[in-house]
Amino acid sequence: MQPRSMVMAAFTSLTLLVTSGHHASESDRTLPSLMAPNLSTAQAAPQKLFVEHTVQAGDTLYSIAARYNTKIEHIIGHNPKVEPQALTVGLVLQVPANTVQKAKTREEQAQTADQMVLSSSGEPNRYSRKIPCKLTAYTNSFESTGKHPGDPGYGITASGRASKEGLTIAVDPAVIPMHSVVYIPGIGVRYAEDTGGAVIGNHIDVFYNDDQDAQNFGVKNNIMVYVLEEGPRES
Repeated sequence: MQPRSMVMAAFTSLTLLVTSGHHASESDRTLPSLMAPNLSTAQAAPQKLFVEHTVQAGDTLYSIAARYNTKIEHIIGHNPKVEPQALTVGLVLQVPANTVQKAKTREEQAQTADQMVLSSSGEPNRYSRKIPCKLTAYTNSFESTGKHPGDPGYGITASGRASKEGLTIAVDPAVIPMHSVVYIPGIGVRYAEDTGGAVIGNHIDVFYNDDQDAQNFGVKNNIMVYVLEEGPRES
């Protein structure tokens, strides 16, 4: 073999060694698994991805779960000593990611509203289910949220998004899953982005910017609410 050929052969061998693997990015890291000796990576069952999340000011289990497309129960299950109502800033959580379908963006949710058509009876032509609900209203005020402007998480919903009039409602996730799209007659299409300690069962709290508007809203009982699209379920 000529010297040039020997150099090229060595270079080719080195290239094959280098390109036979890759550095794992943050999104590639999975739990280690035991595989049969002859089982290829492509044939192996995919493992759930875990992420270390350091709690920041304003974080809630709902917002963390939404960020990583998982469920609160999964986070608590892997962090049994965590107090859900008292997250400590700086606490490191082991968060299983991508265990539910990804929640839609507000723009994607708006498309559902644009496509809604009411029948002659006033019901949407298409919906997942309908449930009678008690309706109340809330604002970002201290009376509603227990937070003042400047407090961590002020104006931020349980989903991690900023509350918005004409869009946000608070729900009991056990009844209406977070990120569901609902139609409330006389009010319009709203999105389940928040929760509340007093919002239990068939109860929806509608967000308003102005305290007076929320007070004028009062309490409305037995209003039929239509779930146009259910929030993400487990994959």
